[in-house]
Amino acid sequence: MIHGEHLAKDLRRDHGFVHIGRTRDGQAVIMRKGNRWTVVPLRLLTPEAVETIKAQAELGPA
Repeated sequence: MIHGEHLAKDLRRDHGFVHIGRTRDGQAVIMRKGNRWTVVPLRLLTPEAVETIKAQAELGPA
């Protein structure tokens, strides 16, 4: 399991995503790269959840 905050850092470092902000409830961060957007929950994520987030960000499997 990986914490969402670590995934967000990986997306910034390895894939060039930019941190835009947090959701109003503070439970997730919003990130974007060009015309691609993704929301990363700030909680523990299963490997399946990580793959889903990456797929939605059009990164493909890790």
